Amino acid sequence: MKPGEVLHELAFPLTNQVLLISIGTFGGALWLSLVLIELGPFFLILGLLGLMLVSGALFRYGVKVLERRAQGLGTPVADIDTVTFLSDVWTFFPMVQTVAALWVADYLNDSGNPSAGVAILVVFALVLPASLAVLAITHSPLQSVNPRALYVLVRRCGSSYLWIPLGAATLFTVIAGVGLAGLPFPGVVVLQTYAVFAAVNLTGAVMHASGVIGEVSIDVPLEKSEAEAADEIADARHRALDHAYGFISRGNRDGGFNHIRDHIAAEEDASAAVAWFFNEMMRWEKKDAALFFGQDCFAHFLHHDNDAMALKIALRCIHEDPSWRPRSEDRGHAIELAGKYGRDDLLTALRR
Repeated sequence: MKPGEVLHELAFPLTNQVLLISIGTFGGALWLSLVLIELGPFFLILGLLGLMLVSGALFRYGVKVLERRAQGLGTPVADIDTVTFLSDVWTFFPMVQTVAALWVADYLNDSGNPSAGVAILVVFALVLPASLAVLAITHSPLQSVNPRALYVLVRRCGSSYLWIPLGAATLFTVIAGVGLAGLPFPGVVVLQTYAVFAAVNLTGAVMHASGVIGEVSIDVPLEKSEAEAADEIADARHRALDHAYGFISRGNRDGGFNHIRDHIAAEEDASAAVAWFFNEMMRWEKKDAALFFGQDCFAHFLHHDNDAMALKIALRCIHEDPSWRPRSEDRGHAIELAGKYGRDDLLTALRR
């Protein structure tokens, strides 16, 4: 990369609306956490928890920004999962690395070896961009500390890799100087947050320019096990259901169910998703929404030739509310189905 291109990538977070908002949000939250820590024992725990939560989210979001930039895609938006750590746990690993490096450096300093502590931090700063890049490619914390994978990545990037630690060091040095010159502490924290995003954006840009995102010599993630895949599907369904509940609880039933229907349409096994959402909604204290969705479920299984599940849905809904009925266009089919399988109890209910 040329110096002009490097400067452009470092300045990019200041010109991108999504990153600019993220800088203000994360920077403000970090500053508030540090203020709480300084207020004394009563606020200390709250401040430390806030600092850990925001720092973890910042690292996670930074890895996502790096990954998307390396792929040549748009900037991702920080969503609720960034803060709650419910998915993509691998993005949390850089924070673990950073805390470990700082702890080792502090231990060496307290042990009377300050030069060794500084050396650790310098080496860590030089290697961290490569580790982040490998993590973005493989989604594997183990691969991100694999010396072979790090070597392959740095070799593929070539001399352009040096721009990353050089650019990051320059930014943090300038920000430290501005802080010493009298810039208020909140401004320093926000600028440091900007420097983090500038560094990860530059790392992604170097990867993109080098084509390293498709490097076959770096092991890509192995295919997920059945248990891991099932956990991911369940997590995604829970997030969709929670999001829909927010709509439904505020009176926007159509918005909530449209969100659920969109999620089901995107799943490979729509029938399994339909049954899962119905069963989960039946756990809610108020069953009105579940019974409304039961009409969707009955129609789905009826038109997918799953008579057993269609009957099960209908019987469960009528057991919960004897006045429940399928949609008008499905009622005749429901009566035929009940007669076909000799379910006189369902026939009686449907003909009332």
